[in-house]
Amino acid sequence: MPQQALVIAPIVFLTIALILSIVLKGRKCNIIVSLLSTIASLLMIWVGLSVFLINKPLSYSVILYRVEGLTLGLNRLIFVVDHLSALFNIALGILGFTVSIYAIKYMDLYVGHESLRFFGVNYSSFLLMMYLVITAYDIVWFIVFWELMTVTSQFLVSFEKERAVARAAGYKYFFMAKAGSELIVVFILMVIIYLTRFNTSFDAIRYTLSLLARVYPGVTALLFVILFIGLGVKAAIYPLHSWLPDAHSEAPSNISALLSGIMVKMAVYMMARSFYWFAPSLIYVALTKPILEVL
Repeated sequence: MPQQALVIAPIVFLTIALILSIVLKGRKCNIIVSLLSTIASLLMIWVGLSVFLINKPLSYSVILYRVEGLTLGLNRLIFVVDHLSALFNIALGILGFTVSIYAIKYMDLYVGHESLRFFGVNYSSFLLMMYLVITAYDIVWFIVFWELMTVTSQFLVSFEKERAVARAAGYKYFFMAKAGSELIVVFILMVIIYLTRFNTSFDAIRYTLSLLARVYPGVTALLFVILFIGLGVKAAIYPLHSWLPDAHSEAPSNISALLSGIMVKMAVYMMARSFYWFAPSLIYVALTKPILEVL
């Protein structure tokens, strides 16, 4: 398989799993979805290791439709796996592999009580959205996949719909994620999109923020701090973690492992990515401004 096409291989398998989970039902649905998710997870590990072995990023782009002069990245999908996203790919792949294998037998507990079709749809979507979050190289698509990741994870937290406690935990997780994190994150990212004049690739954002930091270092620092706080809710950083115990204890065991093991790390990924955007500019200003004032 060509290395560039390897980037979309997990997407293909998880999309097939999603489609089949709509068609199939019961134990057969769970087995097929779990096996396809296992293969997709192994491919994620392969993608991550390939980046470190060849020591260069892997990328793949898809043109959805052609619009002349459009800089907003809605007409194309660009997937890039650099060294940062490769690290998270390996972590997601390892955990996705173990959880998917475990789910083959574990989900038998819910046969006849809950819809395994509903679980399969959301489980395959959840893994897919997490993979897309760490490979999308455009801030608009990052927001789309981030929101879908939150929605599918909320359905998995409250999977045992007959239990009021599980439903309450799902609602608490969803509304805290929205009120405390999603709105802040999306607002700040939309500000960044505006500042880049709707050129929404990660490279354009980093370049624009470097210019902004030299003119308005205080504004740039404020954007970073607010974004960090919003992501902190998703990452369950103390004291922004009150949603975590309820959500994890009420979710099925395999989903709890995904939530604590990797989903909260999606916010850590974005923290690291945004630090890469903001920090060089702010450090440059912090070092050069005193010198310029003296001169």
